[in-house]
Amino acid sequence: MRFIKSDLIFTGYGVDILKKNDGYYIRYDDGTVATFEKESKITFDEAMRAQKSESDAYEVIIAIQSREGRGRPQF
Repeated sequence: MRFIKSDLIFTGYGVDILKKNDGYYIRYDDGTVATFEKESKITFDEAMRAQKSESDAYEVIIAIQSREGRGRPQF
């Protein structure tokens, strides 16, 4: 079994940015009726951008949802 180290490097604008052994992740509420936290792998550039402002964090989430094939934002 491989241990995955996880460090919270940012929290704000409705997102958490985590650094794990294999890269960066963003955790956010997916915007459905019930609270459900979604965690997606992101690039270093997306991790840096999501920390700049609320609108940048939102745009990163939209890009993730598009990349993951969800078609449209859930919120």
